[in-house]
Amino acid sequence: MTLTTTVAMPSARQDSLAAREIAVEHAALTRQLASVQRRVGELMRANAQRVQVLECEVVQLRAQLVVTRTSLFWGLSMTGAMRPLAQRAQMFAAAAEAAAMAEASGVICQTGCVGHAHPWLEADGQCRRTGVACEHVATPRTSTA
Repeated sequence: MTLTTTVAMPSARQDSLAAREIAVEHAALTRQLASVQRRVGELMRANAQRVQVLECEVVQLRAQLVVTRTSLFWGLSMTGAMRPLAQRAQMFAAAAEAAAMAEASGVICQTGCVGHAHPWLEADGQCRRTGVACEHVATPRTSTA
């Protein structure tokens, strides 16, 4: 008794279909790889910029340290030449906060007043919200009542 095994050979049509599926999958994987490479490149550029900024800050801090130590060792006063880092940071934070508040005020004015027929604008051009002259309206509106 002989056992013959029939092995079904894939047809050319099945081979072509499998090849197309593999090609589609390969294309999808290639697109994913390209997007990952772009993202890694962007992260590396951002990291290089951050490192450069930090290196500049290190040089400035080292210079400040040299000036401070030299002044202390020689008994010199430190008036005016270099401000301590904490004062500079505090001044920077205050300036950033003021800029952020001005920007937020502009957005509030733009959406709440200018965008809604100037409900905060007095007849004389003063803003009810801030109490100062309106910066966004060239001429004060006249009341018709």
